[in-house]
Amino acid sequence: MDPWWDPAHLTLYFGVGIVIVAVWRGLRASTSHMAFVGPIRFANTAGLKLAGLGSVMQIIAGAWNEIVHHIFLHEPRIAPAHALLTLGMLTISFGMILGLSIEYGMVRQRILVAPVWKKGAIASCTILMFASVWLAAAGSLIYVASVLRDASLGLVVGALLSVLVSLVGVPAKRVLAWFGSVLVIGIVFNVVVYVFLVFYAGVPVYLPWGLLPLAVFEVLVAVLNLKMKLIHSIVASSSVMGILFYATYYPFTVYLFPWSSFPQFQIVVVTVGSIVGALLGNRVYSGLSAIVLRDLSR
Repeated sequence: MDPWWDPAHLTLYFGVGIVIVAVWRGLRASTSHMAFVGPIRFANTAGLKLAGLGSVMQIIAGAWNEIVHHIFLHEPRIAPAHALLTLGMLTISFGMILGLSIEYGMVRQRILVAPVWKKGAIASCTILMFASVWLAAAGSLIYVASVLRDASLGLVVGALLSVLVSLVGVPAKRVLAWFGSVLVIGIVFNVVVYVFLVFYAGVPVYLPWGLLPLAVFEVLVAVLNLKMKLIHSIVASSSVMGILFYATYYPFTVYLFPWSSFPQFQIVVVTVGSIVGALLGNRVYSGLSAIVLRDLSR
């Protein structure tokens, strides 16, 4: 049983504490100093409220985890408290994406006037949050695959991972509509994975092949966009993440999804998954756009 003060737990407490203080300060400032957007008084609080909900979920998960450790000698391999903690992380990250996407879109459309440094800060934080969602969700699925180690369930997890990369990449590409945006998110993802695997877990040094599908995706979007609408080019290009699944999640695919290096039925499944993820991701982007319009019309 890990003590509550070990480095991993202290990092979680520190992170949750930062988010709680930030959400409290943000809500307090937003409600007392609402910005004027033309004739409209506007406060960008939707994402902050969602992040607050995620913080509550994490606190409950922490207390739940401690109770389980003190009452039971053993816990299931996939602990419900850990799942709730991860769900809280994803809720916070999605809340931040929601708020930053609203902010970034309003700045890009010149609805809000912001200095150059603030535009860069908003774009950088948006990139970090999309990468955070991908890291937390993919990490959880990879953990499940490593624990269960079942061939049929492995294909299901692989399909979900393929859905996930497009589910993150498509809204990111729609929000950050410049060449290389998804590749930059992929660089953040792969750097974090590399640091933990090589410098912490002791995995041998490897080439970050996960950047290859994202680079191909960026080029395909740019080329296809010359002949079709942006959304059609993005959805069509997203299939490359499934076709190159072995590289997309390398080196995890070497140990968990050995079938992914061969052009068999499984590759068709993950390719379809990447396209489904792209369609769902476009729906997510449409939902974000609707929220922006709804908040501005109040």
